[in-house]
Order: sequence, then C-alpha cells, then structure tokens
Amino acid sequence: MKLYHGSNVPVEVSDLSFSKPDKAFGKGFYLSADRRQAVEMAEQKLSQIKSGSVCVSTFLFDENRLHSDELKVKIF
Repeated sequence: MKLYHGSNVPVEVSDLSFSKPDKAFGKGFYLSADRRQAVEMAEQKLSQIKSGSVCVSTFLFDENRLHSDELKVKIF
C-alpha cells in the first residue's frame, strides 16, 4: 500500500522526536492513502513554519504489518 506524508521538508524515515503531543490523535507519524490530503497537510505546515516548501514523501507499507504488535495503527 502506498501512503503519503505531507511536510515542509522531505522525510525519508519517520522520527517521532519531531512529533507534537497535541496532535489530533496524539504523538505519532501521520500518513494518508490520499495524496491530495498529504499535499494539503504540507501546505498547512508550510503556512505555520514559513520555511521549506511543500513536500510529499511516499512510503510503501506492508499491509500484513497492520496486525503486528509492533505498530499502533488507526485507520479512518
């Protein structure tokens, strides 16, 4: 499954040290299957940070890992 992350910088590896605890669902690395949604999140981030550019990073996710104890995944 292809998933997208929108930010103001390219992201190659998720790093939770950059995550804010006051996010909608808590601290985490947020991804979307909808590329347009990731673009909108990148635009929002850019408007807040005022540096960088709209960046959408793509991740390939093994759907078999959804049932693994190593990840906490919320699907909406």
